[in-house]
Amino acid sequence: MRTITTAVGGFVTAALLATVAGCGADAASPAQLDPTAAARQRVIDTANVDCLDDPGPLVAITDAEQDMTAAIQVGTGDTAVVLLHQLDGTACQWYPFALILAQRGYRALAPDITSRDAVEVAQAGIAHLRQEGAKRVFVIGASRGGTIALAAAAATTPPVDGVIALSAPTVYDADALTAVKKLDVPTILIAGDLDGTFADHARELYGLSVAKHKKLIVSSSMSHGVTLVSGRIEDTMMAFLTDPVATADAPDPA
Repeated sequence: MRTITTAVGGFVTAALLATVAGCGADAASPAQLDPTAAARQRVIDTANVDCLDDPGPLVAITDAEQDMTAAIQVGTGDTAVVLLHQLDGTACQWYPFALILAQRGYRALAPDITSRDAVEVAQAGIAHLRQEGAKRVFVIGASRGGTIALAAAAATTPPVDGVIALSAPTVYDADALTAVKKLDVPTILIAGDLDGTFADHARELYGLSVAKHKKLIVSSSMSHGVTLVSGRIEDTMMAFLTDPVATADAPDPA
């Protein structure tokens, strides 16, 4: 993985320097020479991701405060998606959908959000994908993750290419009510009309949204968050990644 490669590269460089200098001391370990790589590896080794048989898809992303978070990363391509899980889930909650995205030529990153610094983690995911070479970045979140997706996107510069929030509360560890009043990127808000008050939250956020291109989908369903991702909703989400403006502007099929 990238962290191990970085550590080994540092080890080789240090060993060569020591040889040139005639130093007789034993070579230091990779962890000693590259503490950042060692810290990243610890984050990966302790990640809560029981959906993976091996840690190959895991990376450690770093926020503006230099705090690290484990994330599942799969796929390649110029278009990337940050996937934010629900309160009761982990990064594994989005893993099946991440694999679908990878199969269709997208890059997907699902952080394992374990703290209340969730907006910062989401922004770290966006920054990480851009550093990896993604030219277009979308954010999709479910339930609390949807609230965070809206807040993180509103606080990110340059802006992301679009946001989808499924069953997002107006406020939950982030303030989506404030976010949508300044978030002018294509936005889709989705909820089930039999899922408590989440459809009301979606309608309120839609009404407050200043996005020029936006869509509200209220499905006749009890499904919540990630379980809404199927059928026409999944088709709409996939179309959004291809053409967010046209998809957000198009009438929702019955």
